[in-house]
Amino acid sequence: MGTVRFGENPLEVITYILLSALLIFYLDIITPLGLVVWVMYFIPLFLTLFLRWKYASYPWAGFFILLIAISFFLSPRDMSELFALVNRVFFTVLLIVTAFFIAQYKQNMENLRNSEERYRYLTEWSPVAILVQEGGKILYINPAGIHLFAGNKKEDFLGKDLVQMISPDSRDSMQQRLTQALLGANMQIPETGLVRLDGRDIRAEAWLREVIWDGRPAVQIIFRAITNT
Repeated sequence: MGTVRFGENPLEVITYILLSALLIFYLDIITPLGLVVWVMYFIPLFLTLFLRWKYASYPWAGFFILLIAISFFLSPRDMSELFALVNRVFFTVLLIVTAFFIAQYKQNMENLRNSEERYRYLTEWSPVAILVQEGGKILYINPAGIHLFAGNKKEDFLGKDLVQMISPDSRDSMQQRLTQALLGANMQIPETGLVRLDGRDIRAEAWLREVIWDGRPAVQIIFRAITNT
């Protein structure tokens, strides 16, 4: 059974946001105006990052502002009401600005996911072998890559270390280049040896570069056979 991560269930996230907001509201109405309990509304606002709707931060920010306005009239007086009102108005502006940046961040992440999906579609039809590796494990290999390494399906390669599919005399060099690529270096390897699943050794030209795969830095490796496969 797979582990359920926080944020995968929208109802769970909404429950946490609502409960934390009501707790903050309760603390606000039982403490004097001078105590800035309402600054904790940033916590449930940031939880809206886990909601799929990219504009979710706006209505929730509006709800928090309503609670701030209500608690202004219910909190015990210990300071000038005008000064307390100015503080709360300033904070509501910060909430609105934060909600805007959260929405923009989610929009950028959505654009990135769409770009990744388009990229994956293109790699599926590429005539050259394309692999993606992260943390010493192959995360993706396209059909041309499966053919190049004499495999039958993606599962023959996923989870394996690409370095073990390189000729022994080139493995150390490939490992160093994968590390450099993960740091942002783009490089070309004129010739390297590959070990196919059928045991046959072939020579190929390779290109390495850093990519973002499933939201994490990874290395894309492109192989073009020099010898016949």
